[in-house]
Amino acid sequence: MKEQYSQKESTFVERNWRLLFLAFIKPVINGHGFDFKETQVSEEKRIDVVITFYNRKFISELKIWYGPEKHERGIRQLADYLARQNTDKGYLVIFDFKKKMDYKQEKITIDGRDIFIVWV
Repeated sequence: MKEQYSQKESTFVERNWRLLFLAFIKPVINGHGFDFKETQVSEEKRIDVVITFYNRKFISELKIWYGPEKHERGIRQLADYLARQNTDKGYLVIFDFKKKMDYKQEKITIDGRDIFIVWV
């Protein structure tokens, strides 16, 4: 994970969680693909994590839970990225720090694109 770490990012909480996510996904990729962080797309927008695995591309957004309004914005943001990448599936990972957090998952369809959401 040394190639993913940067001391400049040490105070930005979402990036610390991204590092944890990449540490989890690295053995899954296991030399059969690549992970890219902050991938720039059209209009200077940046996707949190793009994973290529064999001939497939997986687009993921990582968010900290700040309530339903910000959650909805995160879903819309991911749907926009999927449209820009001409992809019909995406993944939203929500880091939830409530003391009594429910680990859950959900699959929704927005603008004809499937988004798999998981709370951790």
